[in-house]
Amino acid sequence: MGKRTIIILLLTFAAIMGQAQEIRTNEPTLDDYLLLLNAKGYSAYSFDTKDFKGKQFEPVIMEYAKGQEAKDVLGFSFSFPIGEKLVIGFAPSSNDSTYVYSYQSVGGGGFNASLKLQPVFAPEMPTERSYRYESRPFEIVAPVETGELIPLVLFGSYWYEPETGVSRFCGEKQIKPDLSSDIMMSIPHYYVLGIKIK
Repeated sequence: MGKRTIIILLLTFAAIMGQAQEIRTNEPTLDDYLLLLNAKGYSAYSFDTKDFKGKQFEPVIMEYAKGQEAKDVLGFSFSFPIGEKLVIGFAPSSNDSTYVYSYQSVGGGGFNASLKLQPVFAPEMPTERSYRYESRPFEIVAPVETGELIPLVLFGSYWYEPETGVSRFCGEKQIKPDLSSDIMMSIPHYYVLGIKIK
């Protein structure tokens, strides 16, 4: 066998070995579990609040529906100590017409409660009630004013789009605090979850 033949055989062998790809098992990471939790409707938003440690925060939840004035969901005020960070989260409830939300101030206090959902109307399914909601964080605008509402997370319903015949929730990944984001023109029902720092 000549030198040239050996080189061709080695190159052929290398090409065959390069094609012998395989899939290997990995240990699942926390990010892998987060993907599963998100797929099941769980989400969490974390905010660094250590600059306000030692102060109090008041949770604020405002409900907006097309054609109606904004409504304070809590209807009363209470406050918690601010810790190192604040986590606002969402989780499915035992029925499809409510969703659980949570305020947790790490090193402070917190609570859980439920939000009432409104069904998305789709003309091709007039008797079905479909409850589909998603959340988006707000852009945080500095400086943060004490005593003013600081919107942190939007929780909004899908909307039916006659042109495409589907219900959807897509648009900006962060919402402007003045609610001027384009997506806000389409969402028929939503909640703004935020805080007031005292």
